[in-house]
Amino acid sequence: MSLTALKLTPPSTALPLMAREQLLGKLTSDGEFKIILLRAPAGYGKTSLLRMIHANASQAPFRPAWLTLDSADNDPARLMLGLRAALLDAGAPAGDNYDELSGSSVTHLFLDDVERLDAAAIELLFSLITQVFPRRLCVYLGARNLHDFSIASLKAKGALRELDMQDLQFSADETVAYLRNARLDLPSNNLDLLQRAAEGWPAAIELIALAWKRLQGRSGIALPSLHSLKDLGDYLADEVFEAQPAAIQSFLIATAPLQSFNAELADAARGAHDSAALIAAIRAAGLPIQPLEGRWFRYHPLFAEHVAQQHPPAPALYLRAAAWLAEHDHALESIDYLIKGGRAERAADLLESMARALRSRGQISTVVQICDRLPRAVLEARPLLAATIIAGLVYTNRRQDLADWLQYCRQQQALPYADRLYGEALRGLEPTLAFLEGDLDACHRLAYAYWPLQQDSNVFDRLSLSYSIIYSCLWRGDLDEAERLLIVAQRACGQANAVMGMAIGCFMHALLVAIKGDLDDAERQLAALDKIASLYREEIPPVLLHLFSAGLAMLITYERNQLDTIAGQLQIAHGLIMIGLPWEAHSGILLVQSRVIGAEHGAPAARQWLQEQVMGVTGALPAPVRKVLETELSRLSTQLDTPAAMAGYAQLLGDGAGAEQHLLPCNEIDGGGIAQARLMIYTGRVAEAVTRLQQLLAHAHAGQRRWRAAKLGLLLAIALERAGHKQQAEQALAPALEQAALSGLVRCFLDEGAAALALMQAMQAKARHVLSAAALTHLDHLLGLQAAPATTGAPQEDLTQTECALLTMVAHGKTNKEIGDALFLSVNTVKWHMAQIFRKLDAGNRSQAVFNARLAGLLPKQ
Repeated sequence: MSLTALKLTPPSTALPLMAREQLLGKLTSDGEFKIILLRAPAGYGKTSLLRMIHANASQAPFRPAWLTLDSADNDPARLMLGLRAALLDAGAPAGDNYDELSGSSVTHLFLDDVERLDAAAIELLFSLITQVFPRRLCVYLGARNLHDFSIASLKAKGALRELDMQDLQFSADETVAYLRNARLDLPSNNLDLLQRAAEGWPAAIELIALAWKRLQGRSGIALPSLHSLKDLGDYLADEVFEAQPAAIQSFLIATAPLQSFNAELADAARGAHDSAALIAAIRAAGLPIQPLEGRWFRYHPLFAEHVAQQHPPAPALYLRAAAWLAEHDHALESIDYLIKGGRAERAADLLESMARALRSRGQISTVVQICDRLPRAVLEARPLLAATIIAGLVYTNRRQDLADWLQYCRQQQALPYADRLYGEALRGLEPTLAFLEGDLDACHRLAYAYWPLQQDSNVFDRLSLSYSIIYSCLWRGDLDEAERLLIVAQRACGQANAVMGMAIGCFMHALLVAIKGDLDDAERQLAALDKIASLYREEIPPVLLHLFSAGLAMLITYERNQLDTIAGQLQIAHGLIMIGLPWEAHSGILLVQSRVIGAEHGAPAARQWLQEQVMGVTGALPAPVRKVLETELSRLSTQLDTPAAMAGYAQLLGDGAGAEQHLLPCNEIDGGGIAQARLMIYTGRVAEAVTRLQQLLAHAHAGQRRWRAAKLGLLLAIALERAGHKQQAEQALAPALEQAALSGLVRCFLDEGAAALALMQAMQAKARHVLSAAALTHLDHLLGLQAAPATTGAPQEDLTQTECALLTMVAHGKTNKEIGDALFLSVNTVKWHMAQIFRKLDAGNRSQAVFNARLAGLLPKQ
């Protein structure tokens, strides 16, 4: 059985649980709080209370899930895998990997031992809980502490209820009830003594219950003065331990240091063959041992900690346990015991043998965390581990550690007869580091300089460098070279089963065809990425495979005006940001969020939100991200017609000369000189704007950047119209509309506001002589979206029976594919019906169509 599976089952205890009705009443108010936090030191019954609530929530119609966390979950990939295992049915077909977790049917999630996570993992966990998990899901957390993570805002919003040690301690009546539950009927003076000594600590009461009969056998019994839970735990554990026969004592000493064990592991660690019988005897004696799933066990933490401290295990015990775990496919757990057993060299050897597989599965953080426990000299003797550490530190904030290891690898590379892995790792990562610093020229220069030297390198470092070159080709406009290299990279991914590489390849292919204006093909490539995520979802959290593509996916969804879909994607995106995104993908996500705010709440609301982001109200942003958001603020200044702001941004952004040489997804259709040209239009420099836009348009056509060319054509038409050249404006607008029809472009026209609307209305009057039928239809669609709904009454034209059935399924959240499968229609036919529904209901998107239909009485109101 996988050790991960053991974490999905609540632990049990030797004694039955005592119902705590008053406390349970505080915690089970249905839907009152999304998060229930039990925060108290060890021994206050957090796990027992979570188990009680879990048992209560196991009745229909509820569906609970459990996950015990540990230090391995500090790796975001491991944490996401654990959460996925808890929230989703094993072997269930994956849905849209973007919102897989948000679609879970679990109603109550119990997360125990949260203190085992570090501060970054706790922040990620809370981000997922608040922004990704289903809204109806109630999450219960048990933790000794949260490592300074602040929950004040969640409390203020009424989203979190916290119970501390004062809330969790036993009252005098509960102490009596617990002891009666344990079949210990004590005189009142002894009960008073017990309550004073334990001060309501549930763990102390439990251990006293186990030791009481031995204590009662002494004359003149008196509990000592105990000032801490450790004192009390040590005292009671001694009583429990010393009362046992020698064989059980020996077994307890051998197995207490193990996090969990079964009879076979215990036999191996002890060098014996009687563990199964001893486990049965320990359970029969009522000792604090907790059964887990699949005949695995663990001790009560206080008891295990005390035994291990009082009887330190010999290194040989850890080594025998490590050997058994390694033989039974638990290599990572084996490494932990090798380190505890003082065999750092052997641990490093085993880790080195797994490093590339872990890297392929996105668990490179696990490698770094283990390396943090190993001596530096051991790591330096293994080039593969040194190279993997560098790769793992790239996307963290441990900049000094990264600099130290880079310096070491560079020094080693310069030595005679240096191991080739140092050079391969540096060549693979240095262009990426330059990109992450925002130095695109250096990224391009290094990538091309290193490529000839990297041809015989290992597949991971060769792929890393090849993707740097491909990305460089994409942003510089050499699309043919990018396509050629993509073919080579994708073959290498298949040969090496490099799953992360496959995902990046799909993203870059999607970007390539999106640049060319084929957004349908781009969506197919992103769907292929989803398929990869589905196939490998048991090994790699699907969201990790979307780290690079998230920004592009949302830009395309937004361009298609699918605002109802984008809302769910933005929720997931916040979780991705917490994991750590490349700045370019981060920029794309924030850019789309600001556009959605503008579309739903108006330009002033979008401006306020962007200003808060730029000023770092919600956290400091990387400089390249801040620049993208400032570019978006410049667009809003033209929409809001604020001359002072336009002048300020014109000065801040400069003239944009040469900016078109570096076009990333986040600035493909509104950066690379476009923002500066737009400001020229609205600040009276129209002639200069026309010249600049013509240059940018020629550059876009030369680089096959058809999506961008449509946007530039629209802006050029606006500039020409302002300059009084109406006929030339129409000539510029017509090819832009033709491309919009081919690509399904919507928002890049709608977001240019009144000036674009006036041009399109003027074009509509003569469009039949200028535009193709497809472009004319698309123009009508764009103008229909621009117009606000005139009424909320019945539609001017009745919906057909098929359209009513389709709209009902839309209201239930079904995708186009799901609707097509149910109604035996192709996806394209579903899209055609949706266009008819939008027209008849005067709606701009699916959410608006459902809203208008409910107002008109065509659908039941919620």
